[in-house]
Amino acid sequence: MKPVNKNQTFENFSVHDGNAWALAALKTVIEDKNYYNPVYIYGKEGVGKSHLLNATINAIVELNKAVYLSSEELSDEIVENLILSDLDFILIDDLNLMPKDINLEEKLAMLIESNEKQVIMTSTVVPKDLEVSNKLQDRFLWGLTTNMTP
Repeated sequence: MKPVNKNQTFENFSVHDGNAWALAALKTVIEDKNYYNPVYIYGKEGVGKSHLLNATINAIVELNKAVYLSSEELSDEIVENLILSDLDFILIDDLNLMPKDINLEEKLAMLIESNEKQVIMTSTVVPKDLEVSNKLQDRFLWGLTTNMTP
């Protein structure tokens, strides 16, 4: 599990035209889980994607069961456990660094297909540019995909 930065909140996030939509989307899914599912936020390094994930987990941790992961930690066994868990929210940072594993991709697609948990992901690239199966790319686009800019 990725450590949560308790200092990164919605209140101290610098909002501007390049990130306001991503912020609004995350606040929406906190209020209504599955409103957009999954949420896929992409943008260059340093635009605040991880800050928004930390802010989200900080906002929901007391009210919901949630986990915050780095994509580098993912394996098909971990995703299988997530599917079977009683978690409400699954936040995955840096999806572009996800290990190349067809079984992992299939399990991640199953997690999204189940639509039982709110999945929020960040990446430095749009879904179509990830080196994953077309099926998984399609699942990433089922919910809301938004770009963050500096």
